[in-house]
Amino acid sequence: MKNLVFAAIDIGSYNCRLTIVEKFKNGFKIIHNFSHITNLIKDLSFNNEFTDKNTEKTLIFLKKISEKLLKYHVNKYRCIATEACRQVINPEFFIKKVKKETGINVEVITTREEAELSLKSCQKYLKEIKDRGIIFDIGGGSTELTFFDTQKNIFNSKSISYGVINLSEKEELFGKALIQKHLHNHFNNFKNELSMLLDHQFTSIGSCSTVTTLCAIHQKLNFFDIKKVEGYRMQKFELLKQINYIKDLNINEIKQLYCVGSRYSLLLNGMKILKSILDIFPINNVIVTQSGLKEGILNDLFLTYEEN
Repeated sequence: MKNLVFAAIDIGSYNCRLTIVEKFKNGFKIIHNFSHITNLIKDLSFNNEFTDKNTEKTLIFLKKISEKLLKYHVNKYRCIATEACRQVINPEFFIKKVKKETGINVEVITTREEAELSLKSCQKYLKEIKDRGIIFDIGGGSTELTFFDTQKNIFNSKSISYGVINLSEKEELFGKALIQKHLHNHFNNFKNELSMLLDHQFTSIGSCSTVTTLCAIHQKLNFFDIKKVEGYRMQKFELLKQINYIKDLNINEIKQLYCVGSRYSLLLNGMKILKSILDIFPINNVIVTQSGLKEGILNDLFLTYEEN
């Protein structure tokens, strides 16, 4: 029997990503990765509409993805869109335009579905923890927190509409003090919901570029070595140390840090959100991972393959 080829497409608020894999009976092989910055959520806070520029960038990239689905003879794919398409005033217009110009079917998933995919992407770390804790994903337009209890096989999730891109926009609209208060209140309310479950310090999973970047800086890496970042455990005090270190630098010094460069504002916003999480939740250490929604999608596709 010929091996099947699966693809996962994630239309994120900042990045658009594709992974294509070939599935074997006892495993799989990644045969292509492709990503591009589309900044789809940029300026959405001001008028709830996508800009023509960012819509066009996203469509151009999705056309390339459509060509790759044909080139690699993909048997089955799933394409999801998250916070940007949940916030925009008319997501149907965007979805129909994508379908018409690229042939790709886009699903706008709920925050709960996003949390479920995030949970599935981190299965190997959940098995390692064998306890309860929280997965957090600081994205471009939202931050997802997913509580997990590996013993009771339950989870609960919370999504807030603050990410590394729109945090600056919301601060511009409403002021830094008010937004910081909102961050604190959102996270604190979720902690109170889980008060009977979070009765001791726990290991968290950080599934976002804010954490992977801080991890690379912490290890003083000369280049982003995924083998040294993926699965690395950072103690809470080590994360706070890096946050305080970067906060004391000027903009030019931050830009000089490896893996930062022109993305310095995204890192600074991500650090604000991460600092709130670390201040409120009894986190002991964080497992660093790049695993995200694409991996969760592929896990689902694999299960369908195995069941058939």
